[in-house]
Amino acid sequence: MRTLLVISLLISFALACGGEEGAPSGATTGASTGAPADLSLPGDPAAGEAVFTANCLPCHGADGTGNGGVTGGNFIGEPARLQQGNDVLLGEIADGINRNGRVMPPWKDSLTEQQRKDALSYIRHQFGHQN
Repeated sequence: MRTLLVISLLISFALACGGEEGAPSGATTGASTGAPADLSLPGDPAAGEAVFTANCLPCHGADGTGNGGVTGGNFIGEPARLQQGNDVLLGEIADGINRNGRVMPPWKDSLTEQQRKDALSYIRHQFGHQN
C-alpha cells in the first residue's frame, strides 16, 4: 500500500511539472506579426539564476533536462522549446501550460514580471547557449 502511494505521488508530481508531450517542433514567429521570434535575453540571467533555482529547478532540473522530460520540459533534448519567442515563453511562464495532459502551473501570481523575464534569460543563457 505504501509503495502504491509513493508511486501515485511521483506520477502526480511528474504530471504537474510538465514534460515532453506537446513540445514545440520548431522556431516560431512573433505573436501576430509574422516577424522572426525575439530570442533575446529579456532580463538579467544572473538574477534569473536565483529565481530558477527557487522555483523552476524542482521540475526542470539543474541541468535543464526535466529528468529526461519526465518532470518538466527538456530544454537540452528539445532545443526547439527555446526557439519560441519571448512573448510566447513569457506568456507560458505567466499563465502556465496545460497541454496533452502535461501541466506547468502559472507563475503570474507568484513571480513579478521582472522575475519571469530574469528566469527566462537565465534559461536561454544556461540551456540555449545565449550570451
